[in-house]
Amino acid sequence: MSVTVTDDEIEQFRNKGYLVIEDAFDEDEVAKMRAAADQVLELMVNSSLANERTSGRLALVEHEDGSQMIKKIQPVNDLSLVFSEIALDDRLTERISEFMDDQPRLMEEKLNYKQPLPEPIEGLDTNRPSEAWPIHSDWAYFRAQDYPKSVVSSAIALDDLTAKNGTMRFWPGTNDEFIEHERTDNGLEVPPEHVDDDAAELLEAPAGSLILFNSVVWHDSSPNETDDPRRLLIYSHYPASAGQERGIVEDERNAPTRRRESPYEWRYQELKDDGEFEDRFQAPDTA
Repeated sequence: MSVTVTDDEIEQFRNKGYLVIEDAFDEDEVAKMRAAADQVLELMVNSSLANERTSGRLALVEHEDGSQMIKKIQPVNDLSLVFSEIALDDRLTERISEFMDDQPRLMEEKLNYKQPLPEPIEGLDTNRPSEAWPIHSDWAYFRAQDYPKSVVSSAIALDDLTAKNGTMRFWPGTNDEFIEHERTDNGLEVPPEHVDDDAAELLEAPAGSLILFNSVVWHDSSPNETDDPRRLLIYSHYPASAGQERGIVEDERNAPTRRRESPYEWRYQELKDDGEFEDRFQAPDTA
């Protein structure tokens, strides 16, 4: 699919640090991605149950009332052909190429579910304190592997993004200068004394929307207050020239998790094939 990137899009991305393109993906494409999200969720939970350990890909939250929520699964491309193909879609890559003035190379991918579970999953360890994300810049994490600030992330909304379900907020213009973060029990955070809450822009957009954002721009998201998921499929790309200059190894951020978790996922399949394990978890119906 050929994509025309307008001067207005380029100007907005560079000035604000992010850009929202509504209805970038149609209903059929969104339905396909939702089905893939359900398949990956079932694979991760059932594999965890079969192996009696929480997968290293799976971020699981337990609230004070005992209810649980799937926060995210990372990485996902090796679990779904749908997701691996979307990472190469022109609607992402051609825009990213214009924004970074270089050829993009995939750095990492994840699916932020914020998916409430109807019933707690017995036998799994919860490993995240909250489904919310503090105010942060992604580059606070990316710089550990010497990725440049010119990394661009793209998020595809699999569900409508609303104020109630934990949508993203952005602080426009904060992509100009990086501020050192503080470490909290929920990840890295911009120190509160630097933050003006009134300057934030709440993102509300329909399913199928594409959000592109710079790695330095501040953003966060609140808890999901609904009974439905708020799924964002997120890819991050770095400029090819920076990879060559800095000796970046392909898939450096996600490869260790893939290597560590793959044997457990194969063992789960073997246990199923041998009749020693039957799937106990099914993705909640969100239709």
